[in-house]
Amino acid sequence: MDNLTHTLVSVLVAETVHRSLPPSAVLSDRARRTVAITVMAVGGNLPDADVLYTTWAGSTLDYLLHHRGHTHTVPGALVLSLLLFAAVRLWWWRRKVTPSAGDLWFLAGLSVLATLLHIGLDFTNSYGVHPFWPVDDHWYYGDAVFIVEPLLWACAAALLFVLPGRIGRILIAVVLMAGLGLSWFAGFVPLIFAALLTALVAGLAALSRFAAPRVALAAGIVAWLALTATFVATSRTAEDRVEALLADRFPQARTLDVVLTPMPADPVCREVLTVQTTAEQYVLRRAFHSLAPGLITAERCSRLFPSGAERTAPLTPVAQPSTAEIAWDGELALPAGVLPGLAGDHCAADALLQFARAPWAVADGDGWIVGDLRYDREAGLGMAEVRVGPGQDECPHLPAPWIPPREDVLGG
Repeated sequence: MDNLTHTLVSVLVAETVHRSLPPSAVLSDRARRTVAITVMAVGGNLPDADVLYTTWAGSTLDYLLHHRGHTHTVPGALVLSLLLFAAVRLWWWRRKVTPSAGDLWFLAGLSVLATLLHIGLDFTNSYGVHPFWPVDDHWYYGDAVFIVEPLLWACAAALLFVLPGRIGRILIAVVLMAGLGLSWFAGFVPLIFAALLTALVAGLAALSRFAAPRVALAAGIVAWLALTATFVATSRTAEDRVEALLADRFPQARTLDVVLTPMPADPVCREVLTVQTTAEQYVLRRAFHSLAPGLITAERCSRLFPSGAERTAPLTPVAQPSTAEIAWDGELALPAGVLPGLAGDHCAADALLQFARAPWAVADGDGWIVGDLRYDREAGLGMAEVRVGPGQDECPHLPAPWIPPREDVLGG
């Protein structure tokens, strides 16, 4: 999830918690609100501090393996929570503030909630997290919410007239206007859903202005949870529909995975990557799916998706007709032993395959290009692609313990 969404949701939760609890016997209303918003906003982004050491490591593979790495696990989040708690406790000590037991529990609860909320939000998209390290090193994917979701930004409209600070209100208003502008004019969002987004912003803003603060905040929280539940439910329905289509169109193949990426502010359209195997081949297919083809066809969904036209993976046409429900974009087939062979022969390929959920490979001169179809958005090497071969096999500087998503293909 993008950091703006993490921040907005965290501030919404912080203000709701602050207003829902009895006043502090020590801290003023303003002081406790400041602590709540600061702890939630900072803690809600703190797991992304992994970018500091992935940047220091300096390679694409280090970034892929360690962004959403140890700081996005439950133990890592709890360590970050402890640091956050200690930082505020030190600040109180320097300011000669003696908090009550209730204040300490308030601080501890928010510190833990903030970092775990970050992991929960990140889980909802298709990038993945592995929260249960070191007990379980598998990746887990929500496949439900786009990484930048304006509908979640809209929930912050409940804060417009509730936050006491003018600067905070102005910043939230700017974000909401930007989200509305992008939805109406960027071409990614169907008009019906742009109108829904506008109505949600207007409704929550009106509650923020005219209703009691607790009512407005509760509406914002309910809207956030309801929208997330809607995307989860529609994604699971779409997954079932795609798996049924695969079983009908490719009965000889075994489906290993269906990767779903929804469109921004759109619970109907999704990019679909399918991972299948036969006795001799490993096959990836890319398509677009519409959960309501009578409203928006799959071909229309394909034009809405915010991605470049050129790619590195050499997709070929799918030998199946597109329909209003599913529009096929292309496929790539490899002999079954190619990916395991590359993982065994090349350190860089082995490391990439600890991340790649929809891995592919193509011969490139005397070597290979290995990538993840989820992030193949350009003609050259991108964020999830490496070239391996004679003299080209750079291992990551920071090894990781993650179990490859395609362990079922690699034979692990």
